[in-house]
Amino acid sequence: MSQPMDRQRLRRLGMVGGAALIMLVLALAAGWMQASRGWAPDVAGPVLPDWAQSVEAARSITIDSATDEFVLERGPDGWVMPSRDNYPVRTGQLATLDRLLTGLTYIGARTADPDKHGRLGLAAGGEQAGTRITVRDEAGTVLADLLLGQAEDDRLYIRFPGRDRTYATRYDLPGREFPALAEATDWMALDFLDLGTNMIARAQITPAEGPAYLLERAGLSVRNFALREPAGWRPITAAAGNGPANALSRVRFRDVRAADRVEGDILARHVAETFSGIRLSVAVIARGDTRWARLEATALSDDATEAVAELNAAAEGWAFLLSDLTLERLVRPLDMIADPRPVETDDAP
Repeated sequence: MSQPMDRQRLRRLGMVGGAALIMLVLALAAGWMQASRGWAPDVAGPVLPDWAQSVEAARSITIDSATDEFVLERGPDGWVMPSRDNYPVRTGQLATLDRLLTGLTYIGARTADPDKHGRLGLAAGGEQAGTRITVRDEAGTVLADLLLGQAEDDRLYIRFPGRDRTYATRYDLPGREFPALAEATDWMALDFLDLGTNMIARAQITPAEGPAYLLERAGLSVRNFALREPAGWRPITAAAGNGPANALSRVRFRDVRAADRVEGDILARHVAETFSGIRLSVAVIARGDTRWARLEATALSDDATEAVAELNAAAEGWAFLLSDLTLERLVRPLDMIADPRPVETDDAP
């Protein structure tokens, strides 16, 4: 009887000892992980020490953010965006990125706990994800690869992809203003159309519905546009025509594609003329549920030749996506700004 009991006790002791050993190992592992997260390496100097020597070899830049993902490529004529039919990238934005990466210097190491990455805008995904910048050369070799997180004053939190350790860095940009980098539209000059807030002289508008109409101002000192055509309509208020007439004074488009890829019917048209001699015609194209604009400028005077050439250089061959607000102002129906006058008839005898 005693021998079987001894064997049972030994088995129980072995099981208890094994469980205790496993718990000890787990505790040691957890302690090691906690200690490794709490340990902060000493860092100093530039984040990308070789960037100044590598930048000339850069041929592609991939930007992956919480809201967008796109690639910039360097071609024979400069940097373009392939996903936008090789629309040119703003050279000023590229210079800003170069200065940002060149001037990044370490302040110190921060958390290595993935659960806390979101607080610094450096999570691996979701709304708190960092903006990943990956720069490659012609052979595809990575020249720079890092995640950019929250920016506060001149401080920027970063993390290297595949690593948990985060860092506080300092950047050197004018005004300590961190640039918008995360959206494709941040890299394209979609705000080139600026005729001037007080420079529109007349606007001929052909809406998608209702009659075409003409709005006109006699001079720069005249505040409101008069409704010249069609006859038989009276503006709802003295300033009712100012919104559609000034719609092209300044526009920021939402996106861009090659014009030959945006095929559709011309739904409406807006033709504006400025006091400086620019005539700008905008055709509104329907493509599914979206509305796109094609632009063509003409010089009405010699003084406008240079400005017209710049406009056509920026617009020729491209179609630009209109926001709902811009579209509504651009081709607002006549009955939204004017009422038809009652027809006057002679009294019966």
